[in-house]
Amino acid sequence: MRNLRSTGFLAAALLGLAFSAPAAEIDISKRIHVAMVPKLIGISVFKANEKGAKAAAAKLNIDFLYAGPVTASAQGQVDVFNSLIARRFNVITTTSNNPTELAPSLRRAMKQGIKVVSYDSDVAPNARDFFIQNTAYPAFGKALVDSVAKYIQPAAKIAILSSTPDATIQNEWIKALKAYMATAYPKMTIVTTQYGQSSVSQSLTAGLNILQAHPEVTGIIGPDAAALVGAAAAVQKLGLTGKVIVGGCSDPDAIRQYVKAGVIKETPLWDEVKEGELVMYVARLAANSAMPRNATFTPGTLVSSK
Repeated sequence: MRNLRSTGFLAAALLGLAFSAPAAEIDISKRIHVAMVPKLIGISVFKANEKGAKAAAAKLNIDFLYAGPVTASAQGQVDVFNSLIARRFNVITTTSNNPTELAPSLRRAMKQGIKVVSYDSDVAPNARDFFIQNTAYPAFGKALVDSVAKYIQPAAKIAILSSTPDATIQNEWIKALKAYMATAYPKMTIVTTQYGQSSVSQSLTAGLNILQAHPEVTGIIGPDAAALVGAAAAVQKLGLTGKVIVGGCSDPDAIRQYVKAGVIKETPLWDEVKEGELVMYVARLAANSAMPRNATFTPGTLVSSK
């Protein structure tokens, strides 16, 4: 898809001392049980994470389980965690709907010897052993703004359509994009921030509400896979293609029709499949106690840049 762009970012940000462990040197003699718990099941970017995780798990002697709530619910994730704790999984990996509500359950897992790896959207730092940060927040904030700002007026009115109010990664991106916008596009104004609960249908409703309540809006930033689809669908439904530009991040297949229609001009995204591979790589190292807690490591050829 010609107008899609990749930021080329994918980094393991584990906060601490440098550490290197090439994949070929990992001890995989003991089979371990690792769960991947996304914010919710059914979202394209998380399906891509699952695909990469499954492939890596097969190579790393990991018994892999993918399980999550059907809606973007912190309690739904907690219920899954509690089941995994009872079943004595070796590692729980997760991207969080709420950093604080998930923490007590994950801390209980850690007390029972279960390693916790968060990725994408972080949990409270004392509720995980490692965090995999897929992008530098300032860089991604810039990319989100630029995906819309290049195609609208410098003093345009824009809106943000995000996932949930408590999602760590979206809140960090929104903070970063506001900081960048203040410097690069000081006359641009965010008139409203709405939430689609990581649901395409709810994001469509929120997008329609934004456009009907704020007809002056000429750009919408959707820093969430479902939000970007919903916002683009709202623009098309109201016949505003060419008048309102939508940017953000989502899986290319999910937004293909809106790129072709010209509603979305470009969107930054890392390699979600590689991210899933990286999560399993870290999970294996964590289970082996082969890496100090809060260490950093270099994934090397595991990560590709486009």
